[in-house]
Parts: sequence; structure tokens; C-alpha cells
Amino acid sequence: MTEEAPPVDPGRPGELPAAVYDRMANVLRVGLLIALALLAAAEVALLLRSPGTTSGHWISSNPLVRYLDPRALGSGLARGEVEAYLTLGVYALIATPVVRVLTAIDAFARHGERRMAGLATVVLILLLVGLLIVGPVVR
Repeated sequence: MTEEAPPVDPGRPGELPAAVYDRMANVLRVGLLIALALLAAAEVALLLRSPGTTSGHWISSNPLVRYLDPRALGSGLARGEVEAYLTLGVYALIATPVVRVLTAIDAFARHGERRMAGLATVVLILLLVGLLIVGPVVR
């Protein structure tokens, strides 16, 4: 004999349905797959374009820096520049946890989990401080 779980009342805090956690996990999976596809394709193109170039060259020249500006990135993507696609892959990799935390905030808020929504908001703030304030200072 199986017991059915009680229905979740959106107005009252309670356990989130498994489907909500599945959606949040899927955000991470899809974001990671997109980032990996972009990075892998750009790496292959980079190797085909410059087969003799060493990794030391790419590390010392940091070709991604010129695409940190959104206009330069868009222009580089339109021209098919490999380094722009590498930068886009890195952006997708960075955006994935941010989108996942936004998904969590929304899910917790919809299900009345104010405390968890608040904690997820703190995590989002810390992520953004690291990306937008600490990151540029360290760079």
C-alpha cells in the first residue's frame, strides 16, 4: 500500500515538488552543455587555425580580454573570430550558476519558502559581487 504525498499549498511553506528540483538541475545541465559545446568548438577551430601555437602563447596574450566589452564581443562573433566564441563559452559557463540561483529564488518564493528564497538571494548577491566587483579588481 503506497501513501500519496499531501498536495503542496502554494500559500503555505512546504516541501518543494521533485519537479522543481529537476528543473533547477536541468538549468545546470543545459548551461554546462552549451558552455562546453561553445568552448570545444572554439578550441578545435583555434587548433585548426594555429596548429603550431603553444598554450604558453595563449596564456600570455590572453586573447579573451578584448571581448569583455559586449560590443566587441558581438562584433567578434559576427566576424566569426574564434576568441570571441571562446569568450562566449566562458560567459555561458559563468552565467549557468547565476541562472540556477535565480531559478531557485523563483521556485522557493512561489512555494512560500521565504527563508530559502532569502538565502538564495544572498547567494546571488555574493555571486554578483564576485563577478562584477571582485573579478574586475583582481583582473
